[in-house]
Amino acid sequence: MRGRRTQAGAAGRAFLAWVAILLLAGLAVWLFSERNARQYFLVAEEGQLLVKRGMLAPYGRQSFKTDEPQLLAAYAPVRPPPGAQLPPEQTFDDRAGLDQALYELLARWAREEVAGEKAEGLERASGYVARAERLAGISAAQREDLRALRAESGFFEARQLLEKGADALRQARERLRLTAQSASPRAGDAAEALRSVEPALEQLHQTARLLAPAAPRRLDPAPAAPAPAK
Repeated sequence: MRGRRTQAGAAGRAFLAWVAILLLAGLAVWLFSERNARQYFLVAEEGQLLVKRGMLAPYGRQSFKTDEPQLLAAYAPVRPPPGAQLPPEQTFDDRAGLDQALYELLARWAREEVAGEKAEGLERASGYVARAERLAGISAAQREDLRALRAESGFFEARQLLEKGADALRQARERLRLTAQSASPRAGDAAEALRSVEPALEQLHQTARLLAPAAPRRLDPAPAAPAPAK
């Protein structure tokens, strides 16, 4: 009788031990899954930088998904400037870390494109700056840097807009001139408009010249050394 009770007690303890092990294993799986679900990843795929988020599983990740348009635009795939290398994969425990790392990349790419002063590069720089402005988790220092970057980018954007405006006004002037010199019933209106367009175009040219890239300064040759006295 005592032997049976001993055997039953041992079996019960073994059962409880297995239950405890299973509970601990389940808890460990849940903790790993919960931690993985809170993580964000910056991943380079097919020439683009992608934001991904961990799945509710011990491992695994998926494309970032959200119903918030602002977040969706902030974390959409981004392509680097031509020739720029994408960084290695990075993992973050929260959105603040993700935003700050993403900002550093976008700001660097924007500055490189602004420095080139090429139309297509400036357009890409404007896109990088606009993307950086959507990142809510950047630091205070990065916000100050973003203001400076927006100002620098805005200068070149303004110059481009002035150039486009001047080109549009030149085309309008030529069309008005053709109409004013014709027998069209609109010739008088065209001539009057032409008198307004001419000074506006000249003013626009003067403003555009103020923003034009500075020409490299030519260094005058150094004066020849005086010939030694004989």
